[in-house]
Amino acid sequence: MPGLLAQNVLVIVDPFSSGRFLVDLAYEKNIPIVCVKSSNNLAEYFYAALQPEKYIETIDYNGDIQSLSKSLEKYHVQAVIAGSEPGVELADELSATLDMPTANESKYSAHRRDKYLMNERIREFGLRAANQSECYTAEDAVSWARTYNKYPVVVKPTCSLGTDGVFFCNDEREVENACLRVLGKVNPAGQVNEAVVIQEFLNGTEYVVDTVSHNGEHHVTDVWRYTKQCHNGSKFVYHGTQLLPYDTPERERLQKYVFDCITALGIRYGPTHCEIMWVPEEGPILVEVNSRMHGASGPKIAHLCKGHSQIDLTLDVYTSGDLFRELSGKPWKLLKHSVTVDLISKRDGILMKSIESDAFRGLESFNFMSIGLKPGDRISKTVDLLSSPGYICLIHEDLNLINEDVKRIRDLEAGSLYEVEESVESGITA
Repeated sequence: MPGLLAQNVLVIVDPFSSGRFLVDLAYEKNIPIVCVKSSNNLAEYFYAALQPEKYIETIDYNGDIQSLSKSLEKYHVQAVIAGSEPGVELADELSATLDMPTANESKYSAHRRDKYLMNERIREFGLRAANQSECYTAEDAVSWARTYNKYPVVVKPTCSLGTDGVFFCNDEREVENACLRVLGKVNPAGQVNEAVVIQEFLNGTEYVVDTVSHNGEHHVTDVWRYTKQCHNGSKFVYHGTQLLPYDTPERERLQKYVFDCITALGIRYGPTHCEIMWVPEEGPILVEVNSRMHGASGPKIAHLCKGHSQIDLTLDVYTSGDLFRELSGKPWKLLKHSVTVDLISKRDGILMKSIESDAFRGLESFNFMSIGLKPGDRISKTVDLLSSPGYICLIHEDLNLINEDVKRIRDLEAGSLYEVEESVESGITA
């Protein structure tokens, strides 16, 4: 489109997951978008979010950053934004190559993706961080666990995505098995797991703190609380996520800790999605900082409950900063409450009927559902976020009513929701 050339464009690297909402908002505001795909080897589910009709160009990255930079010379690039986790590293590198004023500190680019480096950096900054070690072999991980001698411990890829490859281990045998299942395997980002990080288990309540930064100033857009339970032999099964009000007692300490973390990681512009464990007697301890927007439908839910979201502020800090200046440091108000209920399957086999039940739609607080399986697909026992069949979003002014609807959903799951032709294969446990 020659008329758009030399105009301000946004380059969005891997506009998957919640990145599609950023695309929608920019498109509504008539801001031209160039899509850069960091790889064609990502897990297939990422590409379902592509919206080529909303991009003025789609560029497949071939590994040559100078070639990519040259292909963008015909545009006036206003900002480079990571649309999802796989795009974080390339967005950082491209921002630095193009000498963007909104680039974050390149010195800590690797620390913003590598979970081991990330925790070591915040420890250097004087913050409480998990005890850990980076290991390239199962033997090294077992040796560290033996010396540390406190179980359980957590084993995960250094550049993990979501809950992929995350294991809770109760002895040396489980540590070894976890490493063997992770090392050398291709992760959803299409990369081979060359190392694991083994860490102390942080026993507490997990929170998510979403932020947006503008010229080194940070602002909390949302705080969420995860509920996890033990199912199918796994301690890492998501049960639900609640969007919290501003006056949540832990918010102030969470906010200060998160601001220190993202400052330590050299983040001056853009969104972060920070996972924090609140440990009794200690307070907040970092699980990880994700240098991108809250994934999946989080921003959509926040917008429905508050009237604005991390997406609005992310686009704003790269285009004008006006909304950021208006909202920065001010408390948010929940117009409605929200709980997202993660579905939990306890069966393996072939799904025989749809689980998009009308009973869900009949709940008074029902807003929408996202189901990843259809009849004929294989369903497995839920052991982590990636193996959940889907989720139900409940939104209402009355939190008590929402909690009653959560119970109804669990009753449906305990009944005949999952009609399955049983598989002889056993489920995977973590």
